[in-house]
Amino acid sequence: MRRYSFGLCAAVAIAWMGAAALRADDPQKDPPKEPIVPVYHEPHHRQVFQYGTTRILDLQIPPGDKSWFHSHESPVFYVTLGTSRTRTQNLGEEWGGGGAARGGAGRGRAAQAPDGDGAATPPRPAAPPVAPGALISRLSSTTSYAERPITHRLENIGESLFRAMVVINETPGDDATTQEAAGFSGKPELTNRWFRAYRFALSPGESTPMHRHTVPVAVFQVSSGRGGLGVGGMKFEFNDPGQWAFFDAGNTHEIKNAGDARMEFVEVEVRRAK
Repeated sequence: MRRYSFGLCAAVAIAWMGAAALRADDPQKDPPKEPIVPVYHEPHHRQVFQYGTTRILDLQIPPGDKSWFHSHESPVFYVTLGTSRTRTQNLGEEWGGGGAARGGAGRGRAAQAPDGDGAATPPRPAAPPVAPGALISRLSSTTSYAERPITHRLENIGESLFRAMVVINETPGDDATTQEAAGFSGKPELTNRWFRAYRFALSPGESTPMHRHTVPVAVFQVSSGRGGLGVGGMKFEFNDPGQWAFFDAGNTHEIKNAGDARMEFVEVEVRRAK
Protein backbone atom coordinates (compact mmCIF):
# COMPACT_ATOMS: atom_id res chain seq x y z
CA MET A 1 0.00 0.00 0.00
CA ARG A 2 2.88 2.30 0.86
CA ARG A 3 4.51 1.73 -2.53
CA TYR A 4 1.18 2.37 -4.29
CA SER A 5 0.62 5.63 -2.35
CA PHE A 6 4.12 6.86 -3.20
CA GLY A 7 3.64 6.09 -6.89
CA LEU A 8 0.26 7.81 -6.93
CA CYS A 9 1.67 10.93 -5.24
CA ALA A 10 4.58 11.04 -7.69
CA ALA A 11 2.21 10.77 -10.65
CA VAL A 12 0.00 13.56 -9.30
CA ALA A 13 3.05 15.79 -8.70
CA ILE A 14 4.36 15.22 -12.22
CA ALA A 15 0.94 15.92 -13.70
CA TRP A 16 0.62 19.14 -11.67
CA MET A 17 4.06 20.36 -12.74
CA GLY A 18 3.25 19.57 -16.35
CA ALA A 19 -0.02 21.49 -16.16
CA ALA A 20 1.75 24.44 -14.55
CA ALA A 21 4.35 24.43 -17.32
CA LEU A 22 1.63 24.37 -19.94
CA ARG A 23 -0.12 27.29 -18.25
CA ALA A 24 3.14 29.24 -18.19
CA ASP A 25 3.71 28.62 -21.90
CA ASP A 26 0.13 29.29 -22.89
CA PRO A 27 -0.37 33.05 -23.42
CA GLN A 28 -4.13 32.67 -23.01
CA LYS A 29 -3.67 31.18 -19.50
CA ASP A 30 -0.80 33.46 -18.49
CA PRO A 31 -2.38 36.92 -17.98
CA PRO A 32 -0.13 39.98 -18.22
CA LYS A 33 1.38 41.16 -14.95
CA GLU A 34 0.97 44.84 -15.86
CA PRO A 35 -2.31 46.61 -16.67
CA ILE A 36 -3.44 46.79 -20.29
CA VAL A 37 -3.45 50.46 -21.27
CA PRO A 38 -3.92 52.67 -24.35
CA VAL A 39 -0.66 53.01 -26.25
CA TYR A 40 -0.20 56.64 -25.12
CA HIS A 41 -0.29 55.51 -21.45
CA GLU A 42 2.26 52.70 -21.91
CA PRO A 43 5.52 53.72 -20.15
CA HIS A 44 7.83 52.97 -23.09
CA HIS A 45 5.56 54.99 -25.43
CA ARG A 46 6.04 58.35 -23.72
CA GLN A 47 3.52 60.90 -24.92
CA VAL A 48 5.38 64.16 -25.51
CA PHE A 49 2.60 66.14 -27.19
CA GLN A 50 -1.14 66.16 -27.80
CA TYR A 51 -3.22 68.70 -29.64
CA GLY A 52 -6.79 67.81 -30.52
CA THR A 53 -6.75 64.53 -32.43
CA THR A 54 -2.97 64.42 -32.95
CA ARG A 55 -0.54 62.79 -30.54
CA ILE A 56 3.25 62.47 -30.67
CA LEU A 57 4.95 59.68 -28.72
CA ASP A 58 8.62 58.92 -28.09
CA LEU A 59 8.98 55.11 -28.11
CA GLN A 60 12.14 53.75 -26.45
CA ILE A 61 12.79 50.12 -25.51
CA PRO A 62 16.25 49.12 -24.17
CA PRO A 63 17.82 45.85 -25.38
CA GLY A 64 16.08 42.81 -23.87
CA ASP A 65 13.23 44.86 -22.43
CA LYS A 66 9.50 44.50 -23.18
CA SER A 67 6.69 47.01 -23.29
CA TRP A 68 3.44 46.48 -21.44
CA PHE A 69 0.48 45.15 -23.35
CA HIS A 70 -1.16 48.20 -24.90
CA SER A 71 -4.06 48.88 -27.25
CA HIS A 72 -4.15 50.64 -30.63
CA GLU A 73 -7.39 52.06 -32.01
CA SER A 74 -6.14 54.72 -34.44
CA PRO A 75 -3.71 54.79 -37.39
CA VAL A 76 -0.05 55.29 -36.49
CA PHE A 77 3.00 56.70 -38.28
CA TYR A 78 6.55 55.75 -37.22
CA VAL A 79 9.96 57.30 -37.74
CA THR A 80 12.29 54.53 -36.57
CA LEU A 81 15.76 55.73 -35.56
CA GLY A 82 18.43 53.03 -35.71
CA THR A 83 18.47 49.35 -36.63
CA SER A 84 17.63 47.41 -33.46
CA ARG A 85 15.13 44.59 -34.04
CA THR A 86 11.86 43.95 -32.23
CA ARG A 87 9.24 41.23 -32.09
CA THR A 88 5.53 41.49 -31.30
CA GLN A 89 3.11 39.44 -29.23
CA ASN A 90 -0.62 39.98 -29.70
CA LEU A 91 -2.64 39.42 -26.55
CA GLY A 92 -3.57 35.73 -26.27
CA GLU A 93 -1.12 34.65 -28.99
CA GLU A 94 2.49 33.51 -29.25
CA TRP A 95 5.38 35.87 -30.00
CA GLY A 96 5.83 36.76 -33.65
CA GLY A 97 9.10 36.99 -35.55
CA GLY A 98 11.50 39.90 -35.16
CA GLY A 99 12.17 42.64 -37.66
CA ALA A 100 12.86 46.33 -38.16
CA ALA A 101 10.49 48.95 -39.53
CA ARG A 102 10.49 49.49 -43.28
CA GLY A 103 11.39 52.67 -45.15
CA GLY A 104 13.35 54.11 -48.02
CA ALA A 105 14.74 57.29 -49.47
CA GLY A 106 12.53 59.71 -51.35
CA ARG A 107 13.18 62.23 -54.09
CA GLY A 108 11.80 65.76 -54.33
CA ARG A 109 10.01 67.26 -57.31
CA ALA A 110 8.57 70.64 -58.14
CA ALA A 111 4.93 71.46 -57.48
CA GLN A 112 2.72 74.39 -58.35
CA ALA A 113 1.29 76.60 -55.61
CA PRO A 114 -2.28 75.60 -54.84
CA ASP A 115 -5.33 77.70 -55.48
CA GLY A 116 -6.62 76.92 -51.98
CA ASP A 117 -5.57 78.12 -48.56
CA GLY A 118 -2.17 76.43 -48.44
CA ALA A 119 1.03 78.03 -49.70
CA ALA A 120 3.08 75.27 -51.30
CA THR A 121 6.64 74.77 -50.14
CA PRO A 122 9.25 75.16 -52.93
CA PRO A 123 11.17 71.97 -53.80
CA ARG A 124 13.61 70.88 -51.12
CA PRO A 125 16.86 68.97 -51.62
CA ALA A 126 16.40 65.25 -51.13
CA ALA A 127 18.36 63.49 -48.41
CA PRO A 128 21.57 61.86 -49.76
CA PRO A 129 22.23 58.09 -49.69
CA VAL A 130 23.02 56.77 -46.22
CA ALA A 131 26.76 56.79 -45.52
CA PRO A 132 28.42 53.92 -43.63
CA GLY A 133 28.01 54.44 -39.91
CA ALA A 134 25.34 57.12 -40.32
CA LEU A 135 22.08 57.11 -38.40
CA ILE A 136 19.44 55.12 -40.28
CA SER A 137 15.85 56.31 -40.17
CA ARG A 138 12.90 54.38 -41.59
CA LEU A 139 9.33 55.50 -42.20
CA SER A 140 6.35 53.18 -41.78
CA SER A 141 2.68 53.31 -40.90
CA THR A 142 0.01 50.95 -39.58
CA THR A 143 -3.51 51.95 -40.62
CA SER A 144 -5.40 48.71 -39.91
CA TYR A 145 -5.96 49.75 -36.29
CA ALA A 146 -8.82 52.00 -37.49
CA GLU A 147 -10.85 48.94 -38.51
CA ARG A 148 -9.29 46.26 -36.32
CA PRO A 149 -8.06 47.59 -32.97
CA ILE A 150 -5.39 45.42 -31.43
CA THR A 151 -3.67 44.82 -28.10
CA HIS A 152 -0.06 43.71 -28.16
CA ARG A 153 3.37 44.26 -26.68
CA LEU A 154 6.88 44.68 -28.10
CA GLU A 155 10.24 43.20 -27.14
CA ASN A 156 13.61 44.59 -28.21
CA ILE A 157 15.59 41.54 -29.35
CA GLY A 158 18.45 43.64 -30.74
CA GLU A 159 21.65 44.84 -29.11
CA SER A 160 20.94 48.57 -28.99
CA LEU A 161 18.15 50.91 -27.99
CA PHE A 162 15.03 50.62 -30.12
CA ARG A 163 13.63 54.10 -30.68
CA ALA A 164 10.84 55.46 -32.85
CA MET A 165 8.97 58.74 -32.95
CA VAL A 166 5.27 58.02 -33.31
CA VAL A 167 2.37 60.12 -34.63
CA ILE A 168 -1.23 59.07 -33.96
CA ASN A 169 -4.09 60.44 -36.08
CA GLU A 170 -7.43 60.01 -34.31
CA THR A 171 -9.56 61.28 -37.22
CA PRO A 172 -11.17 59.33 -40.11
CA GLY A 173 -8.39 60.71 -42.34
CA ASP A 174 -8.78 62.23 -45.79
CA ASP A 175 -8.10 60.79 -49.24
CA ALA A 176 -9.59 63.63 -51.28
CA THR A 177 -7.24 66.58 -50.71
CA THR A 178 -4.21 66.59 -53.00
CA GLN A 179 -0.78 67.32 -51.56
CA GLU A 180 -0.63 70.58 -53.53
CA ALA A 181 -3.98 71.70 -52.12
CA ALA A 182 -2.72 70.85 -48.64
CA GLY A 183 0.32 73.08 -49.20
CA PHE A 184 3.02 70.48 -49.92
CA SER A 185 5.43 69.88 -52.77
CA GLY A 186 7.81 67.09 -53.60
CA LYS A 187 7.17 63.38 -53.78
CA PRO A 188 6.09 61.85 -50.46
CA GLU A 189 8.12 58.89 -49.25
CA LEU A 190 5.04 57.42 -47.57
CA THR A 191 1.38 58.10 -48.23
CA ASN A 192 -1.97 56.74 -47.04
CA ARG A 193 -5.35 58.12 -45.99
CA TRP A 194 -4.03 59.36 -42.62
CA PHE A 195 -0.45 60.47 -43.32
CA ARG A 196 1.88 61.74 -46.01
CA ALA A 197 5.58 61.99 -45.13
CA TYR A 198 8.31 63.94 -46.89
CA ARG A 199 12.06 63.73 -46.31
CA PHE A 200 14.29 66.77 -46.87
CA ALA A 201 17.72 68.09 -45.91
CA LEU A 202 19.19 71.53 -45.19
CA SER A 203 22.82 72.59 -45.53
CA PRO A 204 24.41 74.86 -42.91
CA GLY A 205 22.81 78.29 -43.11
CA GLU A 206 19.96 77.06 -45.31
CA SER A 207 16.28 77.37 -44.46
CA THR A 208 12.92 76.67 -46.03
CA PRO A 209 10.85 79.68 -47.11
CA MET A 210 8.07 80.74 -44.76
CA HIS A 211 5.07 78.62 -45.69
CA ARG A 212 1.86 77.15 -44.32
CA HIS A 213 -0.29 74.06 -44.74
CA THR A 214 -4.02 73.42 -44.50
CA VAL A 215 -3.46 70.47 -42.15
CA PRO A 216 -1.36 69.94 -39.00
CA VAL A 217 2.26 68.91 -39.55
CA ALA A 218 4.93 67.32 -37.38
CA VAL A 219 8.62 67.73 -38.26
CA PHE A 220 11.30 65.34 -36.93
CA GLN A 221 15.08 65.57 -36.97
CA VAL A 222 16.42 62.27 -38.33
CA SER A 223 20.16 62.98 -38.48
CA SER A 224 22.87 64.22 -36.17
CA GLY A 225 23.52 67.95 -36.05
CA ARG A 226 22.81 70.91 -33.82
CA GLY A 227 21.43 74.38 -34.34
CA GLY A 228 18.22 73.58 -36.18
CA LEU A 229 15.16 75.72 -35.55
CA GLY A 230 11.47 75.41 -36.32
CA VAL A 231 9.99 78.89 -36.24
CA GLY A 232 6.26 79.63 -36.38
CA GLY A 233 3.66 80.30 -33.72
CA MET A 234 6.18 78.64 -31.38
CA LYS A 235 9.93 78.08 -31.66
CA PHE A 236 11.30 74.53 -31.60
CA GLU A 237 14.96 73.50 -31.39
CA PHE A 238 16.59 70.65 -33.34
CA ASN A 239 19.79 69.47 -31.66
CA ASP A 240 19.45 65.68 -31.58
CA PRO A 241 17.78 62.93 -33.61
CA GLY A 242 14.16 62.55 -32.58
CA GLN A 243 13.59 66.17 -31.66
CA TRP A 244 10.36 67.47 -33.16
CA ALA A 245 8.18 70.46 -33.99
CA PHE A 246 4.43 70.78 -34.49
CA PHE A 247 2.59 73.40 -36.53
CA ASP A 248 -1.18 73.54 -36.69
CA ALA A 249 -3.15 74.04 -39.90
CA GLY A 250 -2.66 77.55 -41.30
CA ASN A 251 0.34 78.26 -39.03
CA THR A 252 3.06 79.98 -41.10
CA HIS A 253 6.48 78.54 -40.31
CA GLU A 254 9.99 77.78 -41.54
CA ILE A 255 12.73 75.28 -40.72
CA LYS A 256 16.28 76.62 -40.38
CA ASN A 257 19.70 75.03 -40.12
CA ALA A 258 21.73 77.50 -38.08
CA GLY A 259 24.38 74.88 -37.33
CA ASP A 260 27.59 73.86 -39.08
CA ALA A 261 26.56 70.44 -40.45
CA ARG A 262 23.96 69.15 -42.87
CA MET A 263 20.70 68.18 -41.16
CA GLU A 264 17.95 65.87 -42.35
CA PHE A 265 14.27 66.05 -41.47
CA VAL A 266 10.98 64.25 -42.02
CA GLU A 267 7.81 66.33 -42.32
CA VAL A 268 4.57 64.47 -41.61
CA GLU A 269 1.23 65.67 -42.95
CA VAL A 270 -1.49 64.61 -40.50
CA ARG A 271 -4.38 64.24 -42.92
CA ARG A 272 -7.92 65.11 -41.93
CA ALA A 273 -11.02 66.29 -43.72
CA LYS A 274 -11.82 69.98 -43.52
